[in-house]
Amino acid sequence: MNRNIDINNNNNNNNNNGSIDYGITSEELSGYVQEENYEAIKQRYGGVSGLSKRLGSNEENGLSQQEANNEERTFRFGRNKMNEVAQKSLLFFIWQAVHDKTLIILIVSAVVSIILGLTVEDRKTGWIDGTAILFAVVIVVLVTAGNDYNKEKKFRKLNTIRNERNVSVVREGHLASISVYDVVVGDVVKLETGDTIPADGLYIAGQSIAVDESSMTGESDQKRKSNDRPFFLSGCQVLEGSASMLVIAVGPNSQWGKLKLLLQSPDSDTPLTQKLEKLAETIGKFGLIAAILTFGVLLLKYVIVFVKDGHKWYWSELGTIVGFVVTAITIIVVAVPEGLPLAVTISLAYSMMKMMKDQNLVRHLEACETMGGATNICSDKTGTLTQNRMTVVKKIIGKSINTDDLEKSNVNDQNRDIYSSPTSSSSRHNVYNDSGKVNKGCEMEMLSNSRILTLLAEGISLNSTAYIEKHTDRLNDHIGSKTECALLEWLETMPNQSYETVRKENKDRVVKVYPFSSEKKMSAVMMNQNQNISGGLVIYVKGAAEIVLNNCTNIIDKSGESLQMTRDEKMLLQKDIEIFASEGLRTLVLAYKEINNEPSSSDEAMVVYTGLTFLGLVGIKDPVRKEVPRAVKRCQGAGIFVRMLTGDNILTAKNIARECGILKDGGVAIEGPQFRLLTDDQLDTIIPHLQVIARCSPTDKFRLVHRLRELGEVVAVTGDGVNDAPQLKEADVGFSMGIAGTEVAKEASDIVLLDDNFNSIARAVIWGRNVYDSIRKFIQFQLTVNIVAVLIAFVGSITNGESPLRPVQLLWVNLIMDTLGALALSTEPPSDELFNRRPYGRYDSLITCRMWRNIIGQSIYQIAFLFSIMYSAASMVELFDLPKVDLWTDDDKTVYHTIIFNTFVFCQFFNEVNCRVLDNQLNVFRNIHKSYVFIGVVSLCIFIQVILVEFGGEFFGTRHLDYKQWFFCIIIGFGGLIWGLCLRLLPLKDKTTANIEVKPLDIKNLGIEVDVESQPLLGGKSNWKKARNVFTQINVISAFRNQPRLKRTKTLFATKSSDSNARYNRNLSGSGYGSGSR
Repeated sequence: MNRNIDINNNNNNNNNNGSIDYGITSEELSGYVQEENYEAIKQRYGGVSGLSKRLGSNEENGLSQQEANNEERTFRFGRNKMNEVAQKSLLFFIWQAVHDKTLIILIVSAVVSIILGLTVEDRKTGWIDGTAILFAVVIVVLVTAGNDYNKEKKFRKLNTIRNERNVSVVREGHLASISVYDVVVGDVVKLETGDTIPADGLYIAGQSIAVDESSMTGESDQKRKSNDRPFFLSGCQVLEGSASMLVIAVGPNSQWGKLKLLLQSPDSDTPLTQKLEKLAETIGKFGLIAAILTFGVLLLKYVIVFVKDGHKWYWSELGTIVGFVVTAITIIVVAVPEGLPLAVTISLAYSMMKMMKDQNLVRHLEACETMGGATNICSDKTGTLTQNRMTVVKKIIGKSINTDDLEKSNVNDQNRDIYSSPTSSSSRHNVYNDSGKVNKGCEMEMLSNSRILTLLAEGISLNSTAYIEKHTDRLNDHIGSKTECALLEWLETMPNQSYETVRKENKDRVVKVYPFSSEKKMSAVMMNQNQNISGGLVIYVKGAAEIVLNNCTNIIDKSGESLQMTRDEKMLLQKDIEIFASEGLRTLVLAYKEINNEPSSSDEAMVVYTGLTFLGLVGIKDPVRKEVPRAVKRCQGAGIFVRMLTGDNILTAKNIARECGILKDGGVAIEGPQFRLLTDDQLDTIIPHLQVIARCSPTDKFRLVHRLRELGEVVAVTGDGVNDAPQLKEADVGFSMGIAGTEVAKEASDIVLLDDNFNSIARAVIWGRNVYDSIRKFIQFQLTVNIVAVLIAFVGSITNGESPLRPVQLLWVNLIMDTLGALALSTEPPSDELFNRRPYGRYDSLITCRMWRNIIGQSIYQIAFLFSIMYSAASMVELFDLPKVDLWTDDDKTVYHTIIFNTFVFCQFFNEVNCRVLDNQLNVFRNIHKSYVFIGVVSLCIFIQVILVEFGGEFFGTRHLDYKQWFFCIIIGFGGLIWGLCLRLLPLKDKTTANIEVKPLDIKNLGIEVDVESQPLLGGKSNWKKARNVFTQINVISAFRNQPRLKRTKTLFATKSSDSNARYNRNLSGSGYGSGSR
């Protein structure tokens, strides 16, 4: 304990604590919190008081020190600490990388090759092939493990700020500050504004406490706690007020802990991993079959000759048979694509480094490519699509209504499109301009009056307990009620205004504060009049718009005078409240009242909250990030279905989804309780239409993501709260927020968005698709090399008894060419054209029809020329610039084999350029000037090839070539470019995921009511001009006489039909103040 404060006047050390009832289990207490079942607690234990006694605690004095340190208590109920995962060492990542199936095949092949090379072949050179393969494996393992280790360290650094902090608890009647990890079940915790709740608990007593549970539930509204709503959730923040809490669940038994435990499920293979493993197995089988055939043919040929010539068997003949085995093993080594895992690793590592610059911290390398195949993005709303900071977006200050011009304005409205603004009623022409935005001139005219400005500043600053922590390097922190913080931020934008200055200068004037009441849905502050005004008191009131407006009898005009509010003015303001609410805004009315004397307690409520003067109406919401609509549109254009999952109410969710471009015509918006009633068949029916889930619980999100994956979709999920962790883990790719995201969400995710910017997801998509394309390009190149090399080795071994390519030459072809080829083709930068196609999906083939065309076509071209050189040497000696075959010396034969080798290598050089294109694009040199790595690698390969040919000598089996021979090799290689152009002219299309036409949802046969988005009744194809004229006539007639009819008519014509039943039915229980969106 760091400090002890006596909180009992009598310093009573008798805690009245009894021994703990061990019949109570941690599962039981955790279940109460999960179900928020306080009735069960009251029935079984008699409420919080009875439960605290059964836990050996006391509501006032808390636990005794002996009980707090009781090991039996911690054994039964657990500690308030999760088991930390130890940082993984470099050796762990090396061991993990070695388990790759392709690498295992390479290691086995290398070991066999080394053994045979040292026992059967020449010991001076026999070890080279196997050692080179092992060297390639070591490179792959070290690059993979090093990348994983580095990104693990970066992620640890990102989370250096841990949850280590002190909390205030009551122990033996004293207030003590202890570590959050020392909190136990039965402790009484004291909570204040700004505190993070350390464990799950029950409300004991407090004053106007409100909690932000958005990180756990996804709901952005603050939750007020009382005896009727007693449950506190760990990890949530206290926005305002204070309270004492009885701890009933800690650590892994708390709701926060349970969500974190879900993250320990094993990772599943990514779609690319599954496809690469299948490809490696197929290539391995192909090589094995070729090797068996080679060995079988050579053995059969040997047996036939042996029997025909009548040779006697000697054990020395075994060496010949072992030589056949060596040849077969060589073919397997050639067939195994050792460059493939390196290409994947290089491509992923390169993309990871580049994505870091795009504010994407990749925690799992595989997530790079998986994101490229994403077909669905399920996004959280709060903090992901929106800024997670309430903001005043619309306001009406004082008497912005000119009733004298009503009739004139309504007549002028006949020449305007009534749908050009959200408040098309002409009576608001002073408030809104033609574009539908607030008329800044009208607003500034009202704020130019010093009295109005002072009333607003004092009403906002002093009738509030929230405050703002200002920062120069990042956004300000909002402490307390988010709604009040929004008002404070708005005040800071007014001329020469600062809420801190207003509070400091007027704190002595405060007479009495009336905290927010959930019954009245208002708060107020009573103050002495300013020194400039002699005597009297002023009361500032703010609260739910409809309630405060109904209590207003006056309205302030632009001169600062309080005038009688007319019936028409009040009706127009009521209409504005309705319009604000229909747009998903939380509406507040600010008002004031001047009185002469302080009211008595008997008539205080009547005096304070009635006869008010209207100051202003504000519409508050959590605004959409400005880059989100464009990013959503880009993702949709790329064939990705974007959905929004939020804990907010249906009206707010739909408005935000429309603003983001997520909710479109024919789309379904559904609430969590309805979603839970859906069977799997019903869910499968609406999934193609499902765009929004409101009131969405963590289990709802998890179920949707799980079902989408079962249906074959590649799902990406975004989130920032603890409640998002399960679906982040379940998804193919999980995105968490680096700034606003919780530690749990980051640990569950694959990619951390360092700037919390949804636009970074679009960049991740394009990088993911580029990774996938890079791997496909290399596979196209690798398979061509392998097919040609295997066929040459296979046919050459059968016909001549040995491969025309020496093992050392195959080392260059198989290792250096493939490794450098992987580097060249895996590091090309992406282009925005990647957005112009549909995602490849989970079951899309890794090798497309066009790729097979290119692979087979290039293989035929190369094999045709190489076989011609191998078996038509007699007729081509002039081209080779060699004497006749029967006059060849050993040196001429070496030159001949050098020509075969050099021609084969230059075919690969030019085919590498061909492999830059996967589709039917004719220009293979497009943007090659931007691919610096590609140009550098190919140039380096050509340089090394020249060195090996000219100076390789006996070791490499090459001889100097003259210019004619060089020209011959280069021309045949260059012909591959022309041949590739001809291949791409073939009218061949890849099998792509068809744009399945989604049929309209049959609601009648669905069995459950859902909300389907539709166009306004006045759509583009309707007789809108006639309807506008009718509406204008009704507008003029009813402006004074029958305003409710105007509202009903306007709702009929201008609102979405799906909102008609919910437009004015606002739930006021969230923040207390807000009318409208919660």
